[in-house]
Amino acid sequence: MSTRPLFTTLGAAACALMLGTSPVWAAGKTIDWAKAPEAKTVLFYPGQASFEWIQTGTDHGGARSFTKKGEKCSGCHAEETADMGKKMASGQKIEPTPIPGKRGSIPLQIKAAYDAENLYMRFEFPVGPHNDAPNAPGGKMDPDNEIKLGMMIDDGHVTDADRSGCWASCHNDARDMPSAPKKDGFVSKYLPESRTSISLKEEPRGGWDKMKPQAELDAMLKEGKFLDLVRFKSGKGGVSEDGYVLGERVLKQDGGAKFEGKKEGDHWVITMTKKLNSGQPGDKVLQPGKTYTVGFAIHDDHAWGRFHHVSLDMRLGLDADGEIKAVKQ
Repeated sequence: MSTRPLFTTLGAAACALMLGTSPVWAAGKTIDWAKAPEAKTVLFYPGQASFEWIQTGTDHGGARSFTKKGEKCSGCHAEETADMGKKMASGQKIEPTPIPGKRGSIPLQIKAAYDAENLYMRFEFPVGPHNDAPNAPGGKMDPDNEIKLGMMIDDGHVTDADRSGCWASCHNDARDMPSAPKKDGFVSKYLPESRTSISLKEEPRGGWDKMKPQAELDAMLKEGKFLDLVRFKSGKGGVSEDGYVLGERVLKQDGGAKFEGKKEGDHWVITMTKKLNSGQPGDKVLQPGKTYTVGFAIHDDHAWGRFHHVSLDMRLGLDADGEIKAVKQ
Protein backbone atom coordinates (compact mmCIF):
# COMPACT_ATOMS: atom_id res chain seq x y z
CA MET A 1 0.00 0.00 0.00
CA SER A 2 1.18 3.47 -0.82
CA THR A 3 2.04 5.73 2.11
CA ARG A 4 0.73 8.82 0.37
CA PRO A 5 -2.04 10.62 2.22
CA LEU A 6 -5.33 10.70 0.36
CA PHE A 7 -5.30 14.46 0.77
CA THR A 8 -2.65 16.48 -0.97
CA THR A 9 -4.71 19.64 -1.30
CA LEU A 10 -2.85 21.23 1.60
CA GLY A 11 0.50 19.91 0.47
CA ALA A 12 1.92 22.50 -1.89
CA ALA A 13 0.27 25.48 -0.24
CA ALA A 14 1.20 24.39 3.27
CA CYS A 15 4.80 23.61 2.38
CA ALA A 16 5.13 26.94 0.64
CA LEU A 17 3.72 28.73 3.67
CA MET A 18 6.08 26.93 6.01
CA LEU A 19 9.21 27.64 4.01
CA GLY A 20 11.21 30.46 5.49
CA THR A 21 14.39 31.37 7.24
CA SER A 22 15.68 28.42 9.25
CA PRO A 23 15.56 29.12 12.98
CA VAL A 24 18.85 29.89 14.72
CA TRP A 25 19.54 27.41 17.52
CA ALA A 26 20.88 28.52 20.89
CA ALA A 27 24.63 28.10 20.70
CA GLY A 28 26.33 26.53 23.70
CA LYS A 29 23.19 26.61 25.85
CA THR A 30 23.42 24.17 28.76
CA ILE A 31 20.29 23.26 30.68
CA ASP A 32 20.68 22.18 34.30
CA TRP A 33 18.05 19.44 34.30
CA ALA A 34 18.54 18.88 38.02
CA LYS A 35 16.85 22.26 38.57
CA ALA A 36 13.84 21.39 36.40
CA PRO A 37 10.82 19.82 38.15
CA GLU A 38 10.04 16.31 36.95
CA ALA A 39 6.60 15.28 35.76
CA LYS A 40 5.59 11.66 35.37
CA THR A 41 2.83 10.15 33.30
CA VAL A 42 1.92 6.80 31.78
CA LEU A 43 1.30 6.46 28.06
CA PHE A 44 -1.08 3.66 27.10
CA TYR A 45 -1.94 1.64 24.04
CA PRO A 46 -5.28 3.03 22.72
CA GLY A 47 -6.31 0.38 20.19
CA GLN A 48 -8.94 1.77 17.82
CA ALA A 49 -10.34 4.40 20.20
CA SER A 50 -11.12 7.50 18.12
CA PHE A 51 -12.59 10.99 18.47
CA GLU A 52 -15.91 9.52 17.35
CA TRP A 53 -15.65 6.52 19.71
CA ILE A 54 -15.09 8.57 22.87
CA GLN A 55 -18.30 10.54 22.20
CA THR A 56 -20.58 7.55 21.60
CA GLY A 57 -22.28 6.15 24.68
CA THR A 58 -22.65 2.62 23.30
CA ASP A 59 -18.87 2.53 22.83
CA HIS A 60 -17.50 4.56 25.72
CA GLY A 61 -18.96 4.69 29.21
CA GLY A 62 -17.58 8.20 29.73
CA ALA A 63 -19.18 9.68 26.60
CA ARG A 64 -21.86 11.56 28.54
CA SER A 65 -19.33 13.01 30.98
CA PHE A 66 -17.28 14.27 28.04
CA THR A 67 -20.07 15.55 25.79
CA LYS A 68 -22.63 16.76 28.33
CA LYS A 69 -20.65 17.62 31.46
CA GLY A 70 -17.56 19.01 29.76
CA GLU A 71 -15.15 16.77 31.66
CA LYS A 72 -11.60 16.09 30.52
CA CYS A 73 -10.39 12.63 29.57
CA SER A 74 -7.72 12.93 32.25
CA GLY A 75 -10.37 13.72 34.86
CA CYS A 76 -11.76 10.17 34.64
CA HIS A 77 -8.85 8.08 33.44
CA ALA A 78 -5.59 9.53 34.79
CA GLU A 79 -5.16 6.78 37.41
CA GLU A 80 -6.04 3.84 35.18
CA THR A 81 -4.04 4.32 31.99
CA ALA A 82 -1.87 1.23 32.57
CA ASP A 83 -4.93 -0.97 33.06
CA MET A 84 -6.62 0.46 29.97
CA GLY A 85 -3.51 -0.12 27.88
CA LYS A 86 -3.22 -3.72 29.05
CA LYS A 87 -6.79 -4.48 28.00
CA MET A 88 -6.36 -2.95 24.57
CA ALA A 89 -2.89 -4.31 23.80
CA SER A 90 -4.09 -7.82 24.67
CA GLY A 91 -7.13 -7.54 22.41
CA GLN A 92 -9.73 -7.57 25.19
CA LYS A 93 -11.11 -4.23 24.02
CA ILE A 94 -11.24 -2.26 20.72
CA GLU A 95 -8.19 -3.98 19.19
CA PRO A 96 -8.98 -6.50 16.43
CA THR A 97 -5.33 -7.22 15.58
CA PRO A 98 -3.31 -7.45 18.85
CA ILE A 99 0.45 -7.67 18.49
CA PRO A 100 1.91 -10.55 20.54
CA GLY A 101 4.00 -9.33 23.47
CA LYS A 102 3.26 -5.62 22.94
CA ARG A 103 3.42 -3.77 26.24
CA GLY A 104 0.25 -2.03 27.28
CA SER A 105 1.84 1.07 28.77
CA ILE A 106 5.06 3.10 28.90
CA PRO A 107 6.07 5.30 31.87
CA LEU A 108 7.35 8.69 30.71
CA GLN A 109 9.40 11.20 32.70
CA ILE A 110 9.31 14.80 31.48
CA LYS A 111 11.29 17.89 32.40
CA ALA A 112 10.99 21.36 30.88
CA ALA A 113 12.78 24.71 30.99
CA TYR A 114 12.88 27.86 28.89
CA ASP A 115 14.81 31.05 28.28
CA ALA A 116 14.17 34.19 26.25
CA GLU A 117 14.19 32.30 22.95
CA ASN A 118 13.54 28.60 23.43
CA LEU A 119 11.56 25.92 25.20
CA TYR A 120 13.67 22.94 26.28
CA MET A 121 12.24 19.53 27.14
CA ARG A 122 13.74 16.24 28.29
CA PHE A 123 11.96 12.90 27.90
CA GLU A 124 12.99 9.57 29.39
CA PHE A 125 11.31 6.17 29.10
CA PRO A 126 12.38 2.50 29.28
CA VAL A 127 13.42 0.56 26.19
CA GLY A 128 10.81 -1.99 25.17
CA PRO A 129 11.13 -5.71 25.92
CA HIS A 130 11.74 -6.61 22.27
CA ASN A 131 12.58 -3.44 20.39
CA ASP A 132 14.74 -5.19 17.82
CA ALA A 133 12.26 -8.00 17.11
CA PRO A 134 9.50 -8.04 14.50
CA ASN A 135 6.47 -6.35 16.01
CA ALA A 136 3.73 -7.59 13.71
CA PRO A 137 3.00 -10.45 11.30
CA GLY A 138 5.28 -9.95 8.33
CA GLY A 139 7.95 -8.04 10.25
CA LYS A 140 8.60 -4.52 11.48
CA MET A 141 6.11 -1.86 10.43
CA ASP A 142 8.74 0.87 10.36
CA PRO A 143 12.13 -0.86 10.00
CA ASP A 144 14.03 2.45 9.84
CA ASN A 145 12.88 3.76 13.21
CA GLU A 146 13.04 1.78 16.41
CA ILE A 147 11.10 4.51 18.19
CA LYS A 148 9.38 7.80 17.45
CA LEU A 149 8.30 10.40 20.01
CA GLY A 150 5.77 13.09 19.19
CA MET A 151 4.17 16.03 20.98
CA MET A 152 1.10 18.09 20.09
CA ILE A 153 0.45 21.56 21.51
CA ASP A 154 -2.80 23.52 21.73
CA ASP A 155 -3.15 27.10 22.96
CA GLY A 156 -6.93 27.09 23.30
CA HIS A 157 -7.79 27.60 19.62
CA VAL A 158 -8.85 24.00 18.85
CA THR A 159 -12.28 22.91 20.08
CA ASP A 160 -12.14 20.14 22.71
CA ALA A 161 -8.35 19.76 22.50
CA ASP A 162 -8.03 21.09 26.06
CA ARG A 163 -10.18 18.16 27.21
CA SER A 164 -9.31 15.38 24.77
CA GLY A 165 -5.67 16.09 23.89
CA CYS A 166 -4.54 14.05 20.87
CA TRP A 167 -8.04 12.66 20.29
CA ALA A 168 -9.04 15.90 18.60
CA SER A 169 -6.97 14.69 15.64
CA CYS A 170 -7.62 10.91 15.76
CA HIS A 171 -10.55 9.71 13.69
CA ASN A 172 -12.38 6.52 12.86
CA ASP A 173 -11.46 6.80 9.18
CA ALA A 174 -7.68 7.14 9.62
CA ARG A 175 -5.25 4.44 8.52
CA ASP A 176 -5.91 1.03 10.15
CA MET A 177 -9.08 2.34 11.82
CA PRO A 178 -12.54 0.73 11.39
CA SER A 179 -13.92 3.27 8.88
CA ALA A 180 -10.73 3.73 6.85
CA PRO A 181 -11.66 4.14 3.16
CA LYS A 182 -10.67 1.29 0.87
CA LYS A 183 -8.41 3.38 -1.34
CA ASP A 184 -4.78 3.68 -2.31
CA GLY A 185 -3.07 5.80 0.33
CA PHE A 186 -4.41 6.71 3.75
CA VAL A 187 -6.21 9.37 5.73
CA SER A 188 -3.85 11.15 8.13
CA LYS A 189 -4.64 13.09 11.29
CA TYR A 190 -7.04 16.00 10.88
CA LEU A 191 -9.13 18.35 12.99
CA PRO A 192 -12.96 18.26 13.05
CA GLU A 193 -13.00 22.01 12.33
CA SER A 194 -11.42 21.30 8.95
CA ARG A 195 -14.51 19.35 7.82
CA THR A 196 -18.00 20.52 6.95
CA SER A 197 -19.38 17.71 9.12
CA ILE A 198 -18.27 14.70 11.17
CA SER A 199 -20.29 11.52 11.55
CA LEU A 200 -20.07 10.32 15.16
CA LYS A 201 -22.31 7.25 14.91
CA GLU A 202 -23.41 6.57 11.34
CA GLU A 203 -21.02 4.57 9.18
CA PRO A 204 -18.64 5.53 7.80
CA ARG A 205 -17.72 7.44 10.96
CA GLY A 206 -15.49 10.47 10.60
CA GLY A 207 -15.33 13.07 7.85
CA TRP A 208 -12.35 12.37 5.60
CA ASP A 209 -14.27 13.26 2.42
CA LYS A 210 -15.85 16.46 3.76
CA MET A 211 -12.88 18.82 3.63
CA LYS A 212 -13.61 22.54 3.75
CA PRO A 213 -12.42 24.74 0.85
CA GLN A 214 -8.72 25.54 0.81
CA ALA A 215 -9.36 29.26 1.39
CA GLU A 216 -11.10 28.44 4.68
CA LEU A 217 -8.25 26.16 5.76
CA ASP A 218 -5.70 28.87 4.96
CA ALA A 219 -7.68 31.33 7.09
CA MET A 220 -7.85 28.86 9.97
CA LEU A 221 -4.09 28.37 9.84
CA LYS A 222 -3.53 32.12 10.10
CA GLU A 223 -6.00 32.31 13.00
CA GLY A 224 -4.10 29.64 14.95
CA LYS A 225 -6.79 26.96 14.67
CA PHE A 226 -4.35 24.07 14.40
CA LEU A 227 -2.38 21.72 16.63
CA ASP A 228 1.37 22.29 16.68
CA LEU A 229 3.13 18.95 16.09
CA VAL A 230 6.79 18.04 16.64
CA ARG A 231 8.36 14.59 16.37
CA PHE A 232 11.65 12.75 16.89
CA LYS A 233 12.53 9.69 14.79
CA SER A 234 15.40 7.49 15.96
CA GLY A 235 16.53 6.33 12.51
CA LYS A 236 19.44 7.80 10.51
CA GLY A 237 21.11 9.05 13.69
CA GLY A 238 18.00 10.94 14.74
CA VAL A 239 15.59 13.03 12.68
CA SER A 240 13.67 16.11 13.89
CA GLU A 241 10.30 16.90 12.34
CA ASP A 242 8.11 19.96 12.85
CA GLY A 243 4.66 20.76 11.55
CA TYR A 244 1.00 20.91 12.44
CA VAL A 245 -2.39 19.22 12.12
CA LEU A 246 -5.34 20.94 10.46
CA GLY A 247 -6.83 19.51 7.26
CA GLU A 248 -4.18 16.81 7.41
CA ARG A 249 -0.86 16.20 9.10
CA VAL A 250 1.95 18.35 7.69
CA LEU A 251 5.55 17.62 8.72
CA LYS A 252 8.94 18.89 7.56
CA GLN A 253 12.50 18.55 8.81
CA ASP A 254 13.61 22.18 8.85
CA GLY A 255 11.33 23.80 11.36
CA GLY A 256 11.20 25.39 14.79
CA ALA A 257 12.09 22.27 16.82
CA LYS A 258 15.24 20.21 17.08
CA PHE A 259 15.68 16.89 18.90
CA GLU A 260 18.58 14.79 20.09
CA GLY A 261 18.06 11.26 21.39
CA LYS A 262 19.91 8.11 22.34
CA LYS A 263 19.76 5.05 24.55
CA GLU A 264 21.35 5.43 27.95
CA GLY A 265 21.48 1.96 29.44
CA ASP A 266 17.97 0.52 29.33
CA HIS A 267 16.29 3.92 28.79
CA TRP A 268 15.76 6.29 25.91
CA VAL A 269 16.67 9.90 26.68
CA ILE A 270 15.46 12.53 24.21
CA THR A 271 15.89 16.30 24.46
CA MET A 272 14.13 18.97 22.45
CA THR A 273 14.84 22.63 21.69
CA LYS A 274 11.85 24.53 20.28
CA LYS A 275 11.70 28.20 19.41
CA LEU A 276 9.17 30.10 21.52
CA ASN A 277 8.33 32.11 18.41
CA SER A 278 9.74 30.69 15.19
CA GLY A 279 7.69 33.04 13.02
CA GLN A 280 6.65 30.08 10.88
CA PRO A 281 3.02 29.18 10.08
CA GLY A 282 2.08 26.02 11.94
CA ASP A 283 4.14 26.86 15.05
CA LYS A 284 2.41 28.09 18.20
CA VAL A 285 3.82 31.18 19.90
CA LEU A 286 4.73 30.10 23.45
CA GLN A 287 4.72 32.78 26.15
CA PRO A 288 5.92 32.85 29.78
CA GLY A 289 3.08 32.88 32.28
CA LYS A 290 0.77 30.84 30.06
CA THR A 291 -0.38 27.23 30.10
CA TYR A 292 -0.81 24.97 27.07
CA THR A 293 -2.50 21.61 26.54
CA VAL A 294 -0.07 18.96 25.33
CA GLY A 295 -0.31 15.32 24.33
CA PHE A 296 2.47 12.80 23.78
CA ALA A 297 2.86 9.69 21.63
CA ILE A 298 5.57 7.04 21.49
CA HIS A 299 5.84 4.61 18.60
CA ASP A 300 7.64 1.67 20.20
CA ASP A 301 9.11 -1.47 18.63
CA HIS A 302 9.25 -0.06 15.08
CA ALA A 303 5.51 0.71 15.13
CA TRP A 304 3.68 3.09 12.79
CA GLY A 305 0.31 4.76 12.55
CA ARG A 306 -2.18 4.01 15.30
CA PHE A 307 -0.05 1.23 16.85
CA HIS A 308 1.50 3.67 19.29
CA HIS A 309 1.19 4.60 22.97
CA VAL A 310 -0.42 7.91 23.87
CA SER A 311 -0.95 10.19 26.85
CA LEU A 312 -4.13 11.75 28.09
CA ASP A 313 -4.44 15.53 27.95
CA MET A 314 -1.77 17.28 30.03
CA ARG A 315 -0.89 20.88 30.81
CA LEU A 316 2.49 22.54 30.16
CA GLY A 317 3.00 25.82 32.01
CA LEU A 318 5.85 28.25 31.37
CA ASP A 319 6.22 29.45 34.95
CA ALA A 320 2.46 28.82 35.12
CA ASP A 321 0.09 26.10 36.32
CA GLY A 322 0.39 22.66 34.77
CA GLU A 323 1.41 19.09 35.45
CA ILE A 324 4.55 19.94 33.50
CA LYS A 325 6.23 23.07 34.82
CA ALA A 326 8.80 24.74 32.61
CA VAL A 327 11.10 26.96 34.71
CA LYS A 328 13.24 29.76 33.35
CA GLN A 329 17.00 29.19 33.16
